[in-house]
Amino acid sequence: MISFLLLLTCALTLFGAEPDSVRGKPLKSTTGAVLRSMVIPGWGQFYNESYVKAAGFALLQGTLIVSASHENDQMMRFKTGGDFRLEKFYRNSRNKLLWWLAGTILLSMGDAYVDAHLYKLDISPDLSYDRGLTPHVTATLHF
Repeated sequence: MISFLLLLTCALTLFGAEPDSVRGKPLKSTTGAVLRSMVIPGWGQFYNESYVKAAGFALLQGTLIVSASHENDQMMRFKTGGDFRLEKFYRNSRNKLLWWLAGTILLSMGDAYVDAHLYKLDISPDLSYDRGLTPHVTATLHF
């Protein structure tokens, strides 16, 4: 428990700072979003302000963790009881759940990475000229 709190404190310290902004829009750290998503289910999506996806990933990964723990407990119960057929069944079931958990963690990390890159992207249908930017044309002649 102490190592988890230490890891959480380090993650908050290292990845809590916001990067510089472009044109007044704050950006999100892609590394911070990915590592947050890896440490706590849904934290990377919450960091990117995708609250529905954060709740979905937290619920899905939490369910997989609890289910894998339950299957492990059942496996240990049948292992000590000497029923090796059921032990093998629950071991296989636990391993499948752990593979699904690993896949959802990777999916969550990839989603957090993409969301951090696309954070504050202007997707409005307005294609008018931005008056804040002035195009410049230069020409250089060498003699």
